[in-house]
Amino acid sequence: MKNYSFSPRMKMADLILANHINLLVLGRFGIHLGFADKTVDEVCLKYKVNTDLFVLICNIFYDHDFEASKPQIAACPTDEMISFLKKSHQFYRVERLPEIKSAIQDLSASCTPIHGKALERFFNEYYQEIEKHLSYEDQVVFPYIEELINYQKKADFTIKQFEDNHDNIEIKLDDLKNIIIKYIPENDNDELRKLLLDKLFIFEEDLNRHQLIEDKLLVPMVLLLESQTA
Repeated sequence: MKNYSFSPRMKMADLILANHINLLVLGRFGIHLGFADKTVDEVCLKYKVNTDLFVLICNIFYDHDFEASKPQIAACPTDEMISFLKKSHQFYRVERLPEIKSAIQDLSASCTPIHGKALERFFNEYYQEIEKHLSYEDQVVFPYIEELINYQKKADFTIKQFEDNHDNIEIKLDDLKNIIIKYIPENDNDELRKLLLDKLFIFEEDLNRHQLIEDKLLVPMVLLLESQTA
């Protein structure tokens, strides 16, 4: 894996076949399937997506150890990066988390009241934590970066503060998975548990990539912007 990287000249279909998780990247850039044998560059041009940014994100989604060079990062538009991250947040709120909540409720209904209520309570606590995390980025971090982009820095804030306090929102997710695997009593709900766990593992992987994108691309991009507006 570490010896392989995507490029603008490869076919977009091959990029998806090499790593199906890149379907998430397509959706967050507003790119639709049905691009025949067009290259990544050709598809990005059609949808007015910056190819350099698209390829870097796909490479990080594929290889968590991938490191972009400073020139590669400098070539990417920060406003498109922010748009991508906002669409990720929207996907979590509108699709992924409601889907998980529904699965939690299904499993809860199959348990004894004491275990069902405990499961729902734990999920609700996790939901509040992730909503706090997403809202902080939406209401503090992204507006600050947009001010930088428009040369209108006003907030008493730096991206270093975000980097230093970029909390790991996957810890409680691990706890939730452990509760489902270990402590819900054996019953006729095994399939419900597996379905829920499958959704949680997929969400965890997505969140992990989301944080990698912020750490490996967003933070360096904003540091560059800050140096230009200092």
